[in-house]
Amino acid sequence: MYSEQDPVYQNPFTLPEEWEDYGIGDPYILRHDGKYYLYCSTKDFRAGIKGWSSEDLIHWKPEGLVTEDPITTGAYAPEVVYWNGYFYMYTSPAGNGHYVLRSDSPTGPFEVQTENLGLSIDGSVFIDDNGEWYFTHAGDQGIVIHRMTDPYTIDIGSTTNAYLGGWTEGSTIIKRSGTYYMTYTGNHVFSKGYRINYAVAHDDPTSAYQVPDNNPVVIHTSGSFVGLGHSSSFVGPDLDSYYMVYHNLVGRSAEGPPVRQMNIDRIVFNGDRMEVLGPTNTAQPVPKQADFQSRLDQPESLTDGDVETLPDGTQRWLSKAATSAGFTAEYNLSFKQPVEDEQAYVEAIFSYTDSKNYGSARLTPATGELSVMQVREGQVEQPATLRLPEDFDFTKLHTIRVENDGSTVRVYFDQMLKFNLPMQMSVAGQIGYGAFRAEPSYSYTAFSNDVNGSSDFEVYKPVPGTVEAVHYLKEAGRGFKVKAVDRAAGEFRKSDGVSIGMAEDRSYFVKLEQEGDWLSYKVNVAEAGTYGLAMRLLTSKEAATVEVSSGNEKQSFKIAPDPDPDWKTVKLGAMKLPEGYHTLKIKLRKGQATFRTLDLYASADVPRAGTANLLDAVAAEDIYGAFAAIDGGFQGSGIADDRLFVGDPAWEDYELSLQVGIPESLTGEGQVFIRTTNESYFEHQVRDSAMGYAISLTDGQLQLLKLNYDSFAVSSGRAPMEPGQTYSLRVAATGSRIQVYWGGADEPVIDYTDPDPYFHGRVGLRSVDSTFSFREMQVRAVKR
Repeated sequence: MYSEQDPVYQNPFTLPEEWEDYGIGDPYILRHDGKYYLYCSTKDFRAGIKGWSSEDLIHWKPEGLVTEDPITTGAYAPEVVYWNGYFYMYTSPAGNGHYVLRSDSPTGPFEVQTENLGLSIDGSVFIDDNGEWYFTHAGDQGIVIHRMTDPYTIDIGSTTNAYLGGWTEGSTIIKRSGTYYMTYTGNHVFSKGYRINYAVAHDDPTSAYQVPDNNPVVIHTSGSFVGLGHSSSFVGPDLDSYYMVYHNLVGRSAEGPPVRQMNIDRIVFNGDRMEVLGPTNTAQPVPKQADFQSRLDQPESLTDGDVETLPDGTQRWLSKAATSAGFTAEYNLSFKQPVEDEQAYVEAIFSYTDSKNYGSARLTPATGELSVMQVREGQVEQPATLRLPEDFDFTKLHTIRVENDGSTVRVYFDQMLKFNLPMQMSVAGQIGYGAFRAEPSYSYTAFSNDVNGSSDFEVYKPVPGTVEAVHYLKEAGRGFKVKAVDRAAGEFRKSDGVSIGMAEDRSYFVKLEQEGDWLSYKVNVAEAGTYGLAMRLLTSKEAATVEVSSGNEKQSFKIAPDPDPDWKTVKLGAMKLPEGYHTLKIKLRKGQATFRTLDLYASADVPRAGTANLLDAVAAEDIYGAFAAIDGGFQGSGIADDRLFVGDPAWEDYELSLQVGIPESLTGEGQVFIRTTNESYFEHQVRDSAMGYAISLTDGQLQLLKLNYDSFAVSSGRAPMEPGQTYSLRVAATGSRIQVYWGGADEPVIDYTDPDPYFHGRVGLRSVDSTFSFREMQVRAVKR
């Protein structure tokens, strides 16, 4: 359970001074000078854009209207970027083209700078490491991206393959470790199935994007927590983590559309793979703050460090606190007046152990040069230098960010990566500033004892959810134990000695090689209960056994040998977990285990005695279209896409049976759903809006379809279907194997084993422009 010592927050948020009868729609969060600024869409027919500020992402202060310009009436999806002293806002009022507004403060007032620039809704700006600007926006064939020549000028665009099968919107781009991550939303803002996908690119933001197989990363269509989408992503308060903000839909406004609420969830990364730890609407740990932070523009903060003057007149401020091994530091600074002295500089100091041993990022404003300096035993080295854009105004606030993991130093200037240097440098030490013949002003300054995403290892992973294998806890004996240290380990977590490799999708996996090797993870269980466990494994011809334990709960699971080894998702079994924060340990008991993820999902057994006719228990809210009720079941209308769902989404292995009546005129298609979750129905969304499987019935053919807000056939077979006749259909879903029987036959028409299966979900029916009839649907447990 949670205690008063464990501060938590819970989605969705309700903020002071939200738009009445509208809420927070299309939220965008800007991080600037150690604070967060939130902007959202404006309710239709109202003028102005509202803003809020926060230092911790939990407590939000209303900043009122950041602009009141009439042109912002019904402003859609305002987003703000900071560049060289100005804040540029992009918004599409009522969807009628885009305008750019500008302010010298994140809280405004923002003033209109351009005529209507056109283009469809949801404009978003990304600035690359080389200072190139890009503009993305919504499209009916995918997100469209344009190069920009300046903050006000947008070149001809091209459509990307960031596409959700229809209208696709709400895009943003972040860049991390050389990979571009684009998030995007579809298909309709009022659909329960509104959801967030991501795609990755490597060459530049306009190159072909790859869509990873763990999409969508945010979706939830049951209960009152639905319609999740239109996100933005940003660095967390600890400088190392990332978070995502998005909205959900609830109720109805006076005009009819739902009201929107704001949500924030943690993001974690595994190479190119991105996971959102959510979506959550249960208690989660509050975002971690930096290990040290100070606002040096406030006089009382000067005591957080020591000031010294060197013989040559150099002024230094050094933090009293010191980093540990591996850190990220941030420095915000400006100059009180233009600097013409080419010898004058300010430097962001890091890894300071004494005056003869430290590193720095040195800025010489008169020449616009940024250099990396290293002082070792009093000897000064300058490994790299570059010239910043000529139009940079150094009297405006600029940010330097330093990441030092002991073998590599990365230096960012205004969020642009400028240096990525292999440098052997002591990582522990103080941070601070040095100024020579210059009068700088310092602002937010901080460090975190995490670097390159190492905070992902310690954050609690919500259950239900996915745990990345490489996100085991830090420190030998606490987060991991291996008998044979892997001296040939790759770059990721190399010092641990755990065997880690890279998969084809540029994510990492772990290999447990000897009996007794173990890994440990933090989890946050939303509700006490039984949870299914599934591993994404590189299967082997040899059997293996792993033990999973949490607190007093401990179970061993056998992994069967596989004659055709490959990456497959294998169900281990189920175990009971209590509510709250826990540590989950995976221990090798036999053989070897190479795995990428562990999935934990709510699990429930179908009654062994079976169920009565489930079609007598379908809830009204689970019937879509125009299904007609008949004796013992339902019949398709013949003129609509009719669907219904019933049962428990936590049901795992089961056998489904029902009677299927073939229409006299065999047109259209009937479907029987199994293991479906996140079902949705809305006029303006993709046709196959569910996740799970469907058995498709057409003239003489059965097909097994796999659904993930689209569909594709994975297996098929022929079967007799005489018009006017009734046939029995039986489906056995056991682990990753699905068998489909027709007409009482002993042999299955379809016998398919899915290498990456859905393991749980409801059952249901569908009729597409047909009059198939379905009666006497029963579900019973099958032996595991």
